[in-house]
Amino acid sequence: MSFDELYSKKGERPPADAEAAAPARDDAARVVRSRPKNAEQVLISPGSRVLRDALGTFATQARASRTQVPRGGAMPAAQVENWREMNVALDAFLRTPTRKTSPLDVVRARVTLEAELEEDARAYGDIPADLADAVLARVDLLAVRMAELRRLQLQPSKRAPRFTWPVDPVVVTSVFGSRLHPILGEERDHQGLDLAAKSGQLVTAAAGGVVVRAGWNGGYGNQVVIQHDGDTTTRYSHLSRVLVTPGEVLEQGDVVGAAGKTGMATGVHLHFELWREGMPCDPLDELGPTESGEEPSFVQRGEGGDAGKRQGRRPLGRRPQ
Repeated sequence: MSFDELYSKKGERPPADAEAAAPARDDAARVVRSRPKNAEQVLISPGSRVLRDALGTFATQARASRTQVPRGGAMPAAQVENWREMNVALDAFLRTPTRKTSPLDVVRARVTLEAELEEDARAYGDIPADLADAVLARVDLLAVRMAELRRLQLQPSKRAPRFTWPVDPVVVTSVFGSRLHPILGEERDHQGLDLAAKSGQLVTAAAGGVVVRAGWNGGYGNQVVIQHDGDTTTRYSHLSRVLVTPGEVLEQGDVVGAAGKTGMATGVHLHFELWREGMPCDPLDELGPTESGEEPSFVQRGEGGDAGKRQGRRPLGRRPQ
C-alpha cells in the first residue's frame, strides 16, 4: 500500500521526483583521504604496470580502429578482438587480492573502459550485444572492487551499527515474514518491511557504510545496497531515482534515492531489508522509535478490505514466521 493511498486527497497531485545527479567524486582520492591513521595493515599497491600497459595499448588500438571505419559503420573485427583481449587483462587484474590492489588502477581502468565504450558507441552503428554486456559486467566488478577498498579504510566497529528509519513518517504497510504476494498471488517470504512513502520522497541511509550496489535489480527495481560494519547490509528497493554510486562512502542519514514503484510494485513505497551474515533479519528487531520518539505505525486491512492504522512495535494478530 502506498503513502498516497493512505493520505492523498482527491485531485491532489504527488510531488515531483527528486532531482538525480550526485556529483562525481574522485574515487581514488577519497580512498586515500579516508584511510585511518592506524588502519590494520591495509596495503595500497603502487599499481600494476601490466594493467597500465594493457590499458594504453587497448586505447591506442581503439582510436586507430575508429579512423578506419566511416561513422555509423559496424565495429571492425580487430576492435572486437581488442575489447576481448582487454577483458582478459581485466579478469587477471580482478583476481588480485583486494588488499594488494591500487585504487588508482581501479579508477584508471573504469575511466578507460567507460570512455572508450562511449566513443565506440558514437563511432559504430552496431556494437555486438554480448561484447557490450561483457564490458559493462567488468565495469560493475571494478565498482565493487572500489567499494571493497573503501570498506578496508573504515575503522572496524565492535558494536553492530544502530539503525535509523530510512523514511519519515514511519508507516509499515507489510511486515517481515511469510505473506501472500500482492502480484504473484502465492505464499512467499517477505524479507523486509514495506514502508509507505510519497512519490519522489527522499530515502536516507539507515547507518553509515559503503554503497555496494546502485542500480536496477529485477523485481526490486532500482535498488541501493549499503555494506555496514559487522557483515551487515541494508537494501532500499523500488526507488524512482538512485542518487548514489557504487563505492561511495555514506554517513547515517545521507540520501540514497527517491521513493518510487519500479520493479514488481503495486504502488509507491519503500521496500527495506536488513541482512546480517548472509541472512535476512526483521528490521523491527533492529530499529528503534522514529525521530520524533514515537513508535512506528502499522496498516492492516480488515475483513471488508478497509485499511486501519495502529501504533506500536508489532502488528495485530500473529506475527508471520
